Amino acid sequence: MEFHNILRNKRKDFNLTQQELADQLHVTRQTLSRWENDLSYPNLDTLIQLGEILDIPLDNLLKGGENQMVKQLSNDVRDKRKYGLYLRILLSFLILLIVWLVILGYGRATQNQWIDFSNPFLKTQYGYAILPGKVSEKKQWSDVIDSGSKDSHGELVSVPQKVDAFVSDSPLGSGSWLKFSTGRYNKNERWALIAHKGSYVYSIRLLSYKQIPLLMREQVGTFYVSYNSKSEPRLARRFTWWPFN
Repeated sequence: MEFHNILRNKRKDFNLTQQELADQLHVTRQTLSRWENDLSYPNLDTLIQLGEILDIPLDNLLKGGENQMVKQLSNDVRDKRKYGLYLRILLSFLILLIVWLVILGYGRATQNQWIDFSNPFLKTQYGYAILPGKVSEKKQWSDVIDSGSKDSHGELVSVPQKVDAFVSDSPLGSGSWLKFSTGRYNKNERWALIAHKGSYVYSIRLLSYKQIPLLMREQVGTFYVSYNSKSEPRLARRFTWWPFN
């Protein structure tokens, strides 16, 4: 006997109206009527509940001919697995996206130049900076080629160190403190044009004060002030972890 006939006969055996049985199953009477008229089928959870209420073994409900209900249940199970797989893929993508954004934000907050360099949301900016009166130097061992020969020998030489300067990116005051190498410079060319992506510096060009655009001169100034961590952040922005320009 097919499902809809079993359902109708068992309901009558228990002296239940369609409305009474529907209330126990928490469905509408119209839904139950469609089941009994072989127009639709319950899901697996409701089917188990039906078997308990009407005292019908589950295998009896699933017997009969080609049994379209079994096919529907099988399709439902496959769909649930498919949607579950899609959901796991989506959640994994969202987690990876969040982790990626956190890493990019960490790079901005800590001025990690290699993370900033690989950050696709940062664009190359051009800013101006005034440099210290004199670049600091450090003695380092280096191979020096002997004059008139191809031989070399180790020698302590003075190597210019990185400078730490505030790079102004716009006349409105936005910018950040960056560390970069300039080499030696003189007092007449101790301003610089810096191309940078976040904290990653692409290139530097030494300038005189007159070569700086008029709108930027007020921001850059003529007097170098060293960085003070107690008075200002290295990034002149409200959210230092924001990974975008």
